Amino acid sequence: MKIKIVKSLNQKTKKDYLVLPFLFEKKEPKALFNISKFKKYISGPISSKDFSGKSKEMSLVYAPLSQDKRIILLGLGEMDKMDEFQIAESYAEIVKFVKSKKGSSINILIPEKLNLAKEDLIKGIVEGLYLSNYSFDKFRHFTKKDLPSSIKDVCLIGLETKDMAIVKKGEVIADGVNLTRDLVNNNADDETPQHLAKVAEDFSKISTKIKVTVFDKKRIEKENMGLLLAVNKGSDKDPVFIIVEYKGNPSSKDTSVIVGKGITYDTGGLSLKPSTSMDTMKSDMSGGAAVLGAMYAIANLDLKVNVTCIVPATENAIGPKSYKPGDVYVNMANKSVEVKNTDAEGRLILAEGLSYAAMKIKPSRIIDLASLTGACVVALGEDVAAVFSNRKELAEAFIEASKRTGDHLWQMPLYQKYKEQLKSDIADLKNIGSGREAGTITAALFLQEFVDDIPWVHIDIAGPAFLSKPKGLHPTQASGMGVRLLTYFFENLAEKQKI
Repeated sequence: MKIKIVKSLNQKTKKDYLVLPFLFEKKEPKALFNISKFKKYISGPISSKDFSGKSKEMSLVYAPLSQDKRIILLGLGEMDKMDEFQIAESYAEIVKFVKSKKGSSINILIPEKLNLAKEDLIKGIVEGLYLSNYSFDKFRHFTKKDLPSSIKDVCLIGLETKDMAIVKKGEVIADGVNLTRDLVNNNADDETPQHLAKVAEDFSKISTKIKVTVFDKKRIEKENMGLLLAVNKGSDKDPVFIIVEYKGNPSSKDTSVIVGKGITYDTGGLSLKPSTSMDTMKSDMSGGAAVLGAMYAIANLDLKVNVTCIVPATENAIGPKSYKPGDVYVNMANKSVEVKNTDAEGRLILAEGLSYAAMKIKPSRIIDLASLTGACVVALGEDVAAVFSNRKELAEAFIEASKRTGDHLWQMPLYQKYKEQLKSDIADLKNIGSGREAGTITAALFLQEFVDDIPWVHIDIAGPAFLSKPKGLHPTQASGMGVRLLTYFFENLAEKQKI
């Protein structure tokens, strides 16, 4: 998709559709533009009460005497409920409608007089357009012709030349999300640990501020990462441990680490998953894909922050060498873990990533993302991710970021009494609790054992990372959850560090 901007209506060129924005006010639509040029076209649906301006509501009008033969009235909802995410979802509906009608070009009149910062408005529109225009069709051959067409050309009307920087920013963030979606949607046979490493290594082309290091199996053995090696035992593909360092503010000692779970396919190991749960398990590297997508955005935006991304990556496969329930393995921090369930493998490889961060980097904060527990989906569904933190202010910063981006979070407790469930008779701890209850909390408590007292946030994205069906901003099951959340958090952190 190519987006350009013009200052006024008389500078626009002909497109398949023209989009006009409205508020829902006192049960009536309120135009957010100069209505005089369009009154004869839009009075019908308004006077007949067919259109009221409610959020994501649309009405199509044919305008044979206008340059744009089709006009779409778009409802943005109520002013006091307006935010960047609602704007993004509203314009995503436009993309879905136009694609379904085989359209490929849109003129969009920018809303006026909204109680919303101009940057938030523009970025919301741009992200809504790019994210909803995404498609994953590399495996569609004979049936590709049946897919909705993609939007090729968009013109935003009512912007200054300087606003193009905001458009480009929204595009970069959407590109980071779409990179993550591509990685998650890809075949597990193709999206191997080695391919994830190749994607990370290519980041060095983005900026001279990036350094990429990939530990192979021999180096992983040297680092005594026994839990990562244990999970890998059943696979014919070697594990990797990916480290992407970005020094956006080298004069500052403040540094963050983001760790993502990189299980490129999860059979459950010898604690085999049921067949109905197996076909979505290529998505079990969603956390790793998300932190890579975030690093792509952070580096391309040249944010003034220092961030290191870590992705421990392996398959959890079955073979004659598979690691076994009941056995004990030791991680690089010399903590021993009794494996009670080989399908609780994500926390094992994350433990190595967290330990490496705490021991070798000693950052100002650690953030991890993982499609970690089915219990989280039971608790919060697939629209909301769980957030845990050992620092109140850090949790609040991420919850604020979630409200701005639509990567929705709900804070859950690190209830210390539940740590009793992780006690083992033969090791330092077990990898699961005593029963099905509080599975998301006990998983978070397990991870907390590996971060020392460093400020830490754990985000369980098991629900929203891979949807049961496309919806909202997401045209495929892979949502790219976490990329916008992390990018906004680090944008905000960069602004605070200027003060």
